[in-house]
Amino acid sequence: MKSKIKLILLVILCATQFSCKNDDDNSSVNNDLIGEWLRSDFTTNFEYKLSFNTDNTGSIINQVTTQDGIISNITTIDWSITNDLLTITQNEIETFTTYTFTPNGNLVLANFSDFEFIKQ
Repeated sequence: MKSKIKLILLVILCATQFSCKNDDDNSSVNNDLIGEWLRSDFTTNFEYKLSFNTDNTGSIINQVTTQDGIISNITTIDWSITNDLLTITQNEIETFTTYTFTPNGNLVLANFSDFEFIKQ
């Protein structure tokens, strides 16, 4: 009788374990993504930065230095990751892109930019 109870408990435990959804939802990737990223084609006269905050908000900063001074704009964004796809929402427009990290740690957003982003 004790063997049957142990077997039933083991089966229930296994069924429970295997039926659980993976709730990690890319948290390690989220942590890697958090921060400020400078586009790799920056110069002393041009910078384009992405900022990802822990609360799934952020910003895009575009700054150009001319003879007349610095011209810059900032756009707030919301972002999320679902099924290995990064969604960036700015001005109610959603951009879906894959994301990868190069061996040297740069961020590649294939459907967002032709350039890599360097973590600051």
